[in-house]
Amino acid sequence: MKADEGEAINFESGSSMEQLRRWVDHLRKFGESQNVEFKNRVEAPGQIARTIVGMVNANGGAILIGVDDDGAVIGLPDHDLAVAHEATRIAIGMIFPSSSRAARLHTLSYPQGAILVVEVDKVPEKLKPFRMADGTVYRRKDVRDVRIVEPGKPVRTETRREPVQIFVAMSFQVEREPALVDYYEAIKRAAVRLKVPYELSRVDEMNGDYEITQKIEEMIAASDIVIADFTLSSPNVYYEAGIARGAGVYTIRLARKDTEIPFDIGNKKFILYANATQLEEALLKPLRDAYRATRKEGDAA
Repeated sequence: MKADEGEAINFESGSSMEQLRRWVDHLRKFGESQNVEFKNRVEAPGQIARTIVGMVNANGGAILIGVDDDGAVIGLPDHDLAVAHEATRIAIGMIFPSSSRAARLHTLSYPQGAILVVEVDKVPEKLKPFRMADGTVYRRKDVRDVRIVEPGKPVRTETRREPVQIFVAMSFQVEREPALVDYYEAIKRAAVRLKVPYELSRVDEMNGDYEITQKIEEMIAASDIVIADFTLSSPNVYYEAGIARGAGVYTIRLARKDTEIPFDIGNKKFILYANATQLEEALLKPLRDAYRATRKEGDAA
C-alpha cells in the first residue's frame, strides 16, 4: 500500500472493503504523486483517459474522484457518482490495447459522500505503451500526464500545451434568426482571446459520411469544454447538453435574454446576453475558468 514515487500501489484483488478504505485513506494522507491523482469533480472522459494512460505507462496508480487537492473528502452525490462512473467507462473505452483491462472501479462511502476510486493496473512491459484512441501516448511524470515521443515520430517538447477541445452546441436555424451567425462568431472571438491553443468545433461543420447522433456523442466525449447556447430553445442543444452532462464534460450555458428556459434547467448557471458584443465579453471569464478547471493550470491570459 505504498505510494512512493515510481512505485506501484495496486490494491490487492479480493481484499475487503475495509482494506480498500485503509488503502484509500493512506493515499489521501500522502497526497498526489506520480501514482496518485485527486479530482474534486467529474472531468471529461478525455481528461480521465489521459491520466489512466499516463499511469499505466508508468507503474500503475489510482485516481480518486470526489477528493480535494489536499486529500480531503468532498464526496459525490448519487447523480455525480453515476456521471463519474459513465465518464470513466467512456474513458476506458478510449484506451488501447482494448483487449487488456487498464483500470478497475471501486466505490467508497464517506459521511461527505461517495468517492469513486479508479485503480490503474500495473501491466507487463510487453503490453506497453498504452495509447489514446488517436494514437497519442502519455506517461505520468510527477503529478502531470506528459505526452511522450516514440522513435521515428516528430519531436514535441513537454512544455507545449495540448489544444483545449471546445464543442459548440447551438441552433442552426439561421433562416429563422440571422443573428445566430453573429453569436457563433462572438464565441469564436472569445476563444481566440483565451490565448491558449484550442480547437473549436460544431457538428454541422464536420466533413464526411457519418451517423449524426454517434458523431455528436464522439465529439462531446473527446471535448474538454462544451459551450451550449439555448437561444431559440433548439431540441438539438438540449440533447447535446444532456450528453455533455452525462459524460461529465465541463459545460458553459448561454442564452439570449429573451429565451424561455425550462424550470428543470433554470437552476443551472447561465450567461444571458442581448447581442453578440455582449456575448463575447461575458463569455471570456467563464472560458478562462473552464480552461483552468479542466487543465489544472493558471496560465490562461
